[in-house]
Order: sequence, then C-alpha cells, then structure tokens
Amino acid sequence: MFGKFNPLFQLFVALSIAVGISLTGCEKSDEGTSAVDQGKLTIKITDSPFPVKWIEEANVTITKIDMRRADSIDGSPFITVWEGRKTVNLLALRNGETEDLPEAEVPAGTYNLIRIRVDSASVKYKNGAVMTLKVPSGARTGIKIFIDPPLEVEGGQLSEILLDFDVSKSFMVRGKWHQNFPGFIFRPVIRAVFLRKAGSIIGLVSDTTGTALEDAQIQVEQDTVVTHAFTNHRGFYKILGLREGTYKVTAIKENYQQQEAFNVNVTKGQATIQNFTLIPAE
Repeated sequence: MFGKFNPLFQLFVALSIAVGISLTGCEKSDEGTSAVDQGKLTIKITDSPFPVKWIEEANVTITKIDMRRADSIDGSPFITVWEGRKTVNLLALRNGETEDLPEAEVPAGTYNLIRIRVDSASVKYKNGAVMTLKVPSGARTGIKIFIDPPLEVEGGQLSEILLDFDVSKSFMVRGKWHQNFPGFIFRPVIRAVFLRKAGSIIGLVSDTTGTALEDAQIQVEQDTVVTHAFTNHRGFYKILGLREGTYKVTAIKENYQQQEAFNVNVTKGQATIQNFTLIPAE
C-alpha cells in the first residue's frame, strides 16, 4: 500500500493508484475457466501533488502487484495481477490524472490484501541533480496493504481499487543537505479502498474576489487525517476513495485564514461538492 509515518515538513500529497478491474465475457480458457471465473485488471496511477521548493520529480519503480483472497489463511499464496517494470514520476500526476499499467486477468472472488513491490526510488532536484534513495527491504519483497472494504470481483461487472500513496510521508526530509537542497529517505505509505463502496469530494477554492487559489491544501479528516490534496491552477481539487460517512474538510493557504467544513457527507458512487472562499489573513 504500509506502515504510517509522520511528515517532517510541509509537503502534503497523495498518490492514488486506481486499480480498475474490467470484467468482460470470454470463451473458456485452455484450463476450462469460464467467463464468470475471470476478469481483467487495469492499474491506473494518479496523484495529487504538493508545492515543492526543491523537487522536480519524485520517482518510484513498481515491479510487481499481487492480491490475496479474503478467505485465504496466513501463508496462502498471492495471485500475481501485474509484473513488469514501471517508473512513475508521482509529481507529474494530479487531481484525477492517471497513468495506466497493462491489463491482467483476475479470477473472480473477494480480495482483502494487496502487495506491491517497489524496486527503486529517486528524487530529481530543481537544479537537475538526481538522488537515488535506499528502498526498505520490505518494499522490495512486497508492501502489504489491506483493502478496506474488501474488493469484490464479479463476472460482467466493473470494479476498482484506489491505492492512495502519501508522498509527503513516503519522501521525508532527512539527512545531509546537498548544495542547498535537502536529503530524503524513502518509506512508502499507502492505503487501499474499494471504489464501488466509496465516494469522492471535489470543489473549488477561491479568495473573496473570486480569484482561484492554486496550491491550497485540502485536508480530509475522520477521527484522524485520511488524506489530503492541493488545488491546481484553476483552484480545483479532487479527492477519491473516501468511504461512506461524514468528514471534516479543511482548506489551508499561506497568507489566508484557514477554513473548515464540518459534517461533509460522502456517499458511495457519488461526488460531494465542497467549495471554499478564503479570507486574507490580517
């Protein structure tokens, strides 16, 4: 998906890896598997970026994605749904933009655990210098993330998983500075959501004159912080993969008063609109 790590500086971003499972009819395979037993998996990678002083790119290379059925016991084998080599610049994607991985067939069933193998990570600074980061051994062998609620793969239907990758917690400022640029350590943090049972929050952030505010931080909380994003040049933000329920949504922008919206209701399969008008700080 991952453990949880606290951000060390004001960089807040979420990478969302949307796993779309398109279940289509087909003839029986050589092994006699029918259409109701097989689906197709398409993995989409998306991100909500953060305003970075120093970094031009934050790259990860994914080499394998596996899933495990909910009725499996510890030690049961995972099913490989994608294997290859895909390097993604997490900062190039934002607010619903996606980058797809090739399709893979997936047996029908209920899955509650996904495992992602990350081979390498790096950052590219504004001056063009590239720093390769050490990848934890757990990331190389596979980071396990529980899918909440579990993914249901059914013949003839479309299912999607959202893997929300928090870049601020995954690329943390730590260590030696290099020519006025900070060092980083890589500790991947991610959550997984079954999108059919989730909704989204979208909206616009502007000032009192109606001017769109870019790079306003949007933070979504339900007991604790669930995820966050930043507005684009049009003041637009979009947060996917939120389970049904009520949330507190906060808009934060330097030189403006923070604004909070309480009891923002999210319904599965729908987009809740929550706009903000920020007042300049005194």
